[in-house]
Amino acid sequence: MPLLDLPESEVVETFMERGWTDGLPILAPTPERVAAMLAASDLEADDVVGGIPRRGRFLTAELAAVNAVMAGCRPEHFPVVVAALAATLDPVFNANATFTSTGGAATCVVVSGPLAAQVGMNAGHNALGPGNRANITIGRAVRLVARNVFGAAVGDMDASSLGNPGKLSLCFAEDDPPAPWEPLRVRMGYALEDTTVTVMATDASRQVANHLTEDPVELVRTIASTIRVPGTFPVGKGGQGVVVLGSEHSLALRQAGWSQQQVVERLAQESRIHPDDLVASGVPLEVDSAHDMTPGADGLLPSLTGPEGIVLVTAGGAGPGWSAYLPGFAPAIHSRAVTRRVRTSADLVPDCGPDACEIDLSRLALHTPGATS
Repeated sequence: MPLLDLPESEVVETFMERGWTDGLPILAPTPERVAAMLAASDLEADDVVGGIPRRGRFLTAELAAVNAVMAGCRPEHFPVVVAALAATLDPVFNANATFTSTGGAATCVVVSGPLAAQVGMNAGHNALGPGNRANITIGRAVRLVARNVFGAAVGDMDASSLGNPGKLSLCFAEDDPPAPWEPLRVRMGYALEDTTVTVMATDASRQVANHLTEDPVELVRTIASTIRVPGTFPVGKGGQGVVVLGSEHSLALRQAGWSQQQVVERLAQESRIHPDDLVASGVPLEVDSAHDMTPGADGLLPSLTGPEGIVLVTAGGAGPGWSAYLPGFAPAIHSRAVTRRVRTSADLVPDCGPDACEIDLSRLALHTPGATS
């Protein structure tokens, strides 16, 4: 098979020129590194992870491994990457739209389970920010696949009007809450010892501040006020969202005796909005559209599909009263969150050395921006 032989010093610039990166430097996807990545999974190179049939494009395990290497993942990160990619390629997620819509959706990746800590993911201080290799590179690998395999690049199929910083990488781990609360994977029907990946197409995160009270009703109302911001596309139409409870807020809710189900039920109720509030904010009510904006019996419109529309997790380090909300980028009729269990191989293969720079282009199969498929 044809190989691209490059000095190490030319790899990054060559990939930049060919449109195969997200603007940041990459690691050369040599055959040795790709093989090490694949060995950490239960997949063969030609196994199909998923695809977007509408575009006639499909993702093999090898292509996933190539992009994971480029993103800077270690082999032990790869099973999480594969689970995230399989979830994004579920038709319910609607990758055809979420990867390329004008709304500029990020792919938010939430990892719940013991494997997250084993591979070094961050669920504590700065969980939604930079500084952790596993968080950043796993999320980056998902987006590089969107770009390089499915054409979601600027100048090609990515029609983002403004973009979203989370499109570079948006990945974090859940910090399992103390009993009687349960981690996300258990609430979704998986075993405690399992590790799951939940993906949702979201806007960038919005920080929620309430440093002044531990009253559970007031805390939930604060978060709900962030959910029902009129300028958010799903508000009034029924969407989904990720609610990340910081340590102080989750502690206050637990100490008040609230269950997680009570929290999501109250959030769904408190985040409803009156049509007049939308109109007063300059948002006309849609008529004869795909979005049903008929008020309920109480005269209110839903911001969320209901309690089931909220992915509720705990994460973050100690600090005075911070949480976060990541709204779904569009109403749930367009895209919904998907969860997959992570599968691993019995033995993990270590990284190969840094000096190999022979790149198999036929296996790389990257999509050049502007090229037809």
